Amino acid sequence: MLWPLPPLTAARTAAPLAIVDVTVVDVAAAALRAGQTVLVEGGRIAAAGPAASVTLPAGATVVDGRGRFLIPALWDMHAHVYAFAPLIDLPLYVAYGVTNVRDMQGCPQAGDPFIACAADKRRWSDEAVAGTRVGPRIVSSTSFMANGPGVLRQLGDVPAFYGTATADEARAFVRHFAAQRVEEIKVYDRVPREPYFALVDEARRLGLRVVGHRPHAVSAIEAAQHQQSLEHARFLLHESFPGARALRAAAGTPQWHEDRRRMVDEHDPAMAAGIFDAMRRAGTYYVPTHLTRWADAYADEARVREDPVLRYVHPLVEWQWREDLDATLARDPSPEARAAYRAFYEKGLALTGAAHRAGVKVLAGTDYLAAGADLHRELQQLVLGGLTPAAALRAATLTAAEYYGLQDDYGTVEAGKVADLVLLTGNPLSDIAHTARIDVVVFNGNLYDRAALDGVQDHVERQARSVAVACKILWRFIRHPVSY
Repeated sequence: MLWPLPPLTAARTAAPLAIVDVTVVDVAAAALRAGQTVLVEGGRIAAAGPAASVTLPAGATVVDGRGRFLIPALWDMHAHVYAFAPLIDLPLYVAYGVTNVRDMQGCPQAGDPFIACAADKRRWSDEAVAGTRVGPRIVSSTSFMANGPGVLRQLGDVPAFYGTATADEARAFVRHFAAQRVEEIKVYDRVPREPYFALVDEARRLGLRVVGHRPHAVSAIEAAQHQQSLEHARFLLHESFPGARALRAAAGTPQWHEDRRRMVDEHDPAMAAGIFDAMRRAGTYYVPTHLTRWADAYADEARVREDPVLRYVHPLVEWQWREDLDATLARDPSPEARAAYRAFYEKGLALTGAAHRAGVKVLAGTDYLAAGADLHRELQQLVLGGLTPAAALRAATLTAAEYYGLQDDYGTVEAGKVADLVLLTGNPLSDIAHTARIDVVVFNGNLYDRAALDGVQDHVERQARSVAVACKILWRFIRHPVSY
């Protein structure tokens, strides 16, 4: 296909909407409630209860829910929204029942050709709610990552405080992005220790959450006391073996090395338990993003390299992704290294289950390839790690809403809440893979039936192969200052 397709038309459901005789999945109680009717009016759930108790208004659009299961729509709590997202990613979220996302990659400066800035994301989100764009709400956006002095070498023409080499620079970094109206400050691996503590103090003073990686120079217990969320399961392995203290001391030097085999073989459950306890006490959320380590573990196998979701990924983006896979293999292609990667991934899964059992609040986030589609696979990863299907589903619904204090509006199927709903043809409490068996998506009260969802998926797949879209993305790649 040479040219991009005309923009998708967002669904607009003017009449009241009733989903009748459906089994509602109560994510708070991990229970099923059969024979329910859910009435939607004005973008909210007007009533939800036994069919006999709900009176349908004249002219209502009726959806037969018999043999189907109704869940609150899903949240991806670790997404990266790029400048080309409106062409491909945003519609795909809705097609897979993901109606709210937490964006985890802010632009370094206005006009960045690759990463959308907070103002763009707010506009796209507002358009989705207004019904002029097919896309999710982008509930929050972060700053560009605070990642130490190396950032200056990568980015070039940015203020010196982006290097966060000192406490003063770290405070200036926070103030700069607060002025951009981001909601969260993102920290990364290489922010030094003293600037990190200045950064979290300044963010707290300005009412901003600190999220992201556990910096290499900071212990997991310290990070848990200062961050709203910690991302990626690998930090648990880094911090729960006898070499953890020495590894922290080597932060920012060539001696820092992720010895995966040692971290697995010498894992100390008592150290991990201490981290879990600190996170539970502080109320720190944990976003394991297991798909990223799955790709590392099986980077040489067809299950990764011939992933069916690649049909939604533009070839230029796929090319960059394959470069990362190839670099992972090139560092050490030996059978021993491949086995260590797999063991590291599997141990991360097990630690997620242990964290959940210890009372840590787990969120579902992808940080991977295909918008929307990957969230369902991340839920399966959580279950592989030891969460029940009900607990995994809660991680992508009610717990996500609680993260923002929005549980009065989202996260369950109850009267008064925003009408973001997904109708499934299988019971997700018996098999979490059934979250992908989507029959209907309701976004902000607007109905997308299966035919409409198929149309969105087809549109995205064709956009991903459009020559015109390729030219737009290639131009952004050419102008892109650095691999973030």
